[in-house]
Amino acid sequence: MSQKMIVTDKSILIDFRLVFKAIREEQGNWEKVEQELEAYFDSLKTEEEE
Repeated sequence: MSQKMIVTDKSILIDFRLVFKAIREEQGNWEKVEQELEAYFDSLKTEEEE
């Protein structure tokens, strides 16, 4: 079994291939991918605080 993402309280470790796949899916818009990853990480922090 291969892990693609490891999430801790302070960081997300992600397989670089997933990042590049997401960038390709967004037609090269890496800024959008960055925003989506930031939002995902922020949502995890919010869930912990609740």
